[in-house]
Amino acid sequence: MLKLIYKYPVITLILVCVILFFFNLGVLPVSIMEARNFNVAREMLTENNWLLTTMNAIPRYEKPPFPAWFTTMFSQFNIKSVFLYRLPTSIVATFGVIFSYYLFKSLAQTKKVALIASLVLATSFYYVAIRFEAPSDTYTHAFMIAGLLFMTKAIQSSTKSLLYISLAILGIGISVLSKGPVSLYAVFLPFIIAYFSTYSYSKKAIIISISTFLLGIALGSTWYWYIEFINPKVLNQIANEETSNWSSYNVRPFYYYWSFFIQSGIWTVPALISLAYPYFKTKVDNKKLYKFSWLWTVLAVVLLSIIPEKKSRYLVPVLFPLALNLAQVLLYQFRTKKLDIVSRIAMKFHYVLIFCIGISIVAIPLIIEVRTTSFWIWYYTLVALMFAISAVIFFNYSPLKCKILFLSNILLIMVVTSAGIYGIQFLKQNDKYNALTSAELQPSFLYYYKSIQPEVIWGSNRVSKPLDFSKNFTSQHKVQVIVENVYVKEFKQQIPSEYEIKSVKAYDRNYFKAADNRRHDRRKVFYLYTLKQKN
Repeated sequence: MLKLIYKYPVITLILVCVILFFFNLGVLPVSIMEARNFNVAREMLTENNWLLTTMNAIPRYEKPPFPAWFTTMFSQFNIKSVFLYRLPTSIVATFGVIFSYYLFKSLAQTKKVALIASLVLATSFYYVAIRFEAPSDTYTHAFMIAGLLFMTKAIQSSTKSLLYISLAILGIGISVLSKGPVSLYAVFLPFIIAYFSTYSYSKKAIIISISTFLLGIALGSTWYWYIEFINPKVLNQIANEETSNWSSYNVRPFYYYWSFFIQSGIWTVPALISLAYPYFKTKVDNKKLYKFSWLWTVLAVVLLSIIPEKKSRYLVPVLFPLALNLAQVLLYQFRTKKLDIVSRIAMKFHYVLIFCIGISIVAIPLIIEVRTTSFWIWYYTLVALMFAISAVIFFNYSPLKCKILFLSNILLIMVVTSAGIYGIQFLKQNDKYNALTSAELQPSFLYYYKSIQPEVIWGSNRVSKPLDFSKNFTSQHKVQVIVENVYVKEFKQQIPSEYEIKSVKAYDRNYFKAADNRRHDRRKVFYLYTLKQKN
């Protein structure tokens, strides 16, 4: 089977990505980061705010607009469809895998390493999950990889340098237009240091690197320059808040990222041993490439560790070099007839762990109390698929069958993302869970008191106004107001005497935690008040 995969690498990667990224796009509740991007994209379509981006009619300059621009290409067909808003990020995630394949191929000069590395990347936990948690990260890193691909091609080429430089500038520019300088720091900088530390560099390589870097930044900064010209006060205020967060928000110690390899998910054990550079440098085929990927990985972790603000999702840039690093060790294990003791122990531990995970699926009914027909269909389908993969591992549990065992990793993640994630709907623990929908709102203006969450703005499917009792109610017979749980008492005291409460509806966005659970988040509870003018 690997021969067929090696023969059609790009088709293989596209098929794998379709299964990994395009199933169950409407199952998960919309996250706060998604809601922000969705709201900006929707207001581009409904309010025509294509450059002066807004969320709920308030300037939203924290993130550049490219992800929202790209999203509108699909969401314009149905501005309420979660599937159409999530589809673009899945497409860009696929682009990221394909760009990575060609970058790795350009560096390694072999399809095998590039394909294995790209499969590892595509099936790494956080590369799959980041699409829902922080869509802009997918865009900025995928297009930075594109920029690095064409920059590398320009350095290597003797005839098409200008074309490749132009494409590299475009890739870097789009990356900056997706999330500012984040990927420049976390992907480009460690890559370029590792590249010039490993490979002999020429005057041409230095000129190409500097020119693509500077021109890419210039292209990506055009939107910032426009906002600085039109609305400098708000932009500077937001910029100051964002930069202050780097040193004051979510501050973690320097060593917080030392367990970075865990973000690769199913590849945690093999990824960890692949970092043993002194041990494997004499075993891999391409010693320079291994040195480069190892340096790129370590430098990325160190540079990210320097920043005081730390979050697990910020480690996504490390997954690219880590995948390339691991691929070289895996290829060594594929071709050797006698595995070294470290690889043998790690491999046995890894696949025993994967086997146990596969058969433990039978215990799902002990965790999920739902007993509907759809649950049992999903459950037996998942059990059958996971048991089949566990059987493959059991009957091929040998160091000499590394290739088959490698494929079992890929298949397991494909099953989890395509069939497993569907079961999230059965994990709902809150019977009172309900989200606001536009169907419950009157066609008149919608107001909010004090503050409103991005997810609620998304659910309302419209722009709402901040409530001002002294101005808003002069001529309106009936109004609707969204009030967060913390402000209910204060809101009731502020209602003008000429208005009365006609109805109140409670909403609880806690999907996994019921009200009696100590981790139930009261911030996700809000109310929709309908006020009516007294006769």
